[in-house]
Parts: sequence; C-alpha cells; structure tokens
Amino acid sequence: MTRKKLLTAYCLSYGNWTVIPHQWDECFGEMRDLGFDAVALSFSESEMRYARRTFEMQVAAAHKAGLAVHVIPSRIGGRLAGAPFMGSLWLNSFPGARLPENSNVACVESPEFREWSLGFIRQLIGDYELDGIIWDEPKAADFVTAHPDTVAALGENYGVEGICRSFAGLIGEWTTAAREIRPELTVSIFNMPHTNPIFTGLCAGLPGIDYAGFDGGLALASFFHETPFKNKPYLWETWPRTAKECAENNCGTFALIENMLLPESQHENFAENLENFLESTQPDHLACYYYAHNNENPAEAHRITMDLIRKLYLNKKRRIA
Repeated sequence: MTRKKLLTAYCLSYGNWTVIPHQWDECFGEMRDLGFDAVALSFSESEMRYARRTFEMQVAAAHKAGLAVHVIPSRIGGRLAGAPFMGSLWLNSFPGARLPENSNVACVESPEFREWSLGFIRQLIGDYELDGIIWDEPKAADFVTAHPDTVAALGENYGVEGICRSFAGLIGEWTTAAREIRPELTVSIFNMPHTNPIFTGLCAGLPGIDYAGFDGGLALASFFHETPFKNKPYLWETWPRTAKECAENNCGTFALIENMLLPESQHENFAENLENFLESTQPDHLACYYYAHNNENPAEAHRITMDLIRKLYLNKKRRIA
C-alpha cells in the first residue's frame, strides 16, 4: 500500500506568555517554504487552564500559512511526553490516582483518570480546528503497579502483558474519542526505543492509528559542556522494528529525528548519519525539530537537517507524488 508522505515540524512552543503574532507568521511561513506539510504544537494541562485563546490564535496562524496542525497532548497525568518537562497539574488535585511506586504517573485503570483524560481529549479536539494528533512517547507502558485500581481491574497476577494491554487500550479510547469528533484526523504514535515490544506492537495495531514508530538520535549528545555521550538509541537501530510492527498491522511508518542537544563537534557525525538514514529509509511520516532544543549552534544544526531532508526526503516525496 502506498501512503501519502508527510513531513512535520516539531515546534512545541509551550508557554507563549508573550504573544507576537508576526513571529508566528514568519516561522510558519518558513516551515511551509522549507517543505513541511504540518506543524506539531504542544497542548498541556497548563494551556487548557491558562492559554486557550493563545492556542486558538496559533492554530489559525499555522493554517493561514498553509500548514496542517498536529496537536501533541502533553504530560497528561504523566502518561505522555511533549513540552513542558513538568509534572501533571491534575495529579496534584487527585493524589489517589498516583502510582504508589511513582507519584508522577497516573494509574491507567483509575476511573477518575480515565474520565478526566477522555474529557480532556474530547475538549481539545472539539474546541480547535485540528488536523492530527501525535501521541508522544507514552510513559511507564509496562510498569507493573500495586495500585488498587489496577489490581481490581486486571487481577492480582496481571503481569507486564496485562498492563501493556491496559495502557494501549486507554490510548485506543483516546483515539476513538478524538475520531468521533473529527473523523478526518491523522493520528500518529511514537514510542521511546526501549519501550516493551508488546506495547509498541499493540500501539501500531490500534484502530484509528495511521502512523507508528520511534524517535531517536543520530549523533552523540551534550546537555551543556560535558563530554558528548549517546543519549538514546539511534534511529537506524529501531527502524527494523518500526518496519516490522507497521507491516504486521498495516500501519504507516513514523520517525522523529532528534536533531537536538547537538554540540558543534558532532555536526559532521550527525550529517553523515542522517544522510545514511534517509538514503536507506523513507518513513511515511517523518518529523524533525524546527530549530531544535539546546543545540550549541542552532542555525547550523537546522541548516544541516533541512538540507539533507530536502535532498533525500522531499525530492523523493515529490517524485512519488
């Protein structure tokens, strides 16, 4: 099956405490001119509480520039990634839903959490003119907990497979709820490379999921001035798994290029590895960060990323079209 190729700019833009609309126009216009089809924007519990109008304006500005908008529901009960890097506001008010082993993560079988999270997704999708969702790095996917709601729902000896099925089932409920409101949504999910294969395989097979895969680095990383190190598995290391899981479930492939945390000393290595990856693979849905987070030389890292994507992904995408 030939799927439409999709290129998305990860531009989380959390915390727009100062709103300068012409800067949005400039950035979204540049994304369009670079060849992006869509922009991915974060929407956390904080936005729902304190930035509703701002997000509506941001979505409208992206659409005006000709971009689709894929929302990233972020940090929902500590069960998803996305910006910002912070705990769940909801869990502060409902401590009984916290896992006893990790107070930053909600129990997926908590009736209160399920009801609230489904309501959050319905409100998010219903209130904004969105084109897609990206479920970003589900957290604690295979964590076996003693939380009483999990034990009551799954039994005393439910094990790793039981919790993987439970959490994947909840993501399936979120997806169904969103599609009931906007059937035309494009829905993608990606996991951290170390996530249990039981869970990632289930995710690729969920009804309503269009694309599935992983994020990954392409060079050594550095957060500040420390010696560069391998922060997470590289994209080409997880690609065979992506291809297998998606083929088994008739799902499109996804990959997020982690073009962030780059010291200048790794630019050559990053460029070589990105070139090799894109020459050997063509994800159905490819994403990368737009001026990625915490690079030593943001402009140069961005140029390298976009030059290679233009040469090795966009040109092939246009030939296929």
